[in-house]
Amino acid sequence: MKARHVVLFALAAAVTLTSVAAAGPEAAKQRVAINIKNPDDGTFVLTPLQAGTFNRDSGTVSLAYNDPTIVIREGQRINIYRNTYTLRGKRGSLSIRERAEFVSVSNEKVPGFDFTPGVGTGTWKVVGGTGAYAEVTGGGRSGMQGQPWLVRQEGFLTRP
Repeated sequence: MKARHVVLFALAAAVTLTSVAAAGPEAAKQRVAINIKNPDDGTFVLTPLQAGTFNRDSGTVSLAYNDPTIVIREGQRINIYRNTYTLRGKRGSLSIRERAEFVSVSNEKVPGFDFTPGVGTGTWKVVGGTGAYAEVTGGGRSGMQGQPWLVRQEGFLTRP
């Protein structure tokens, strides 16, 4: 009877050790904020919101966007944009894809521009990177305002 218990215990231990070894080390996940000013040829600052492997970074940003998809919800016009930001910092570059819903807050266009001021919210995810951002994944939520054009993205970045 004791030999049977020893064999069962040994099998259970082997299965447990195999499962732990297969899981490997947990990826380093860190909460960050990315503030962007004037996304098309503007600047950004990446700020860690908790301790981890990512450090503060800053640099230039460029923006590629599509013409918006327009929907009406409960009588309000919503412009849906699919943006791609390219952040070029001191530690490398980071490409982020964002889906943003933007609403107007005025009937009057901004002087010198062909749009009305507005606010938006969205979601974002990392789609590429170089340097310290190579193989980084992550995403989160964003908020933005138009004129002056400001974007704040908060979420998590994970390094494998």
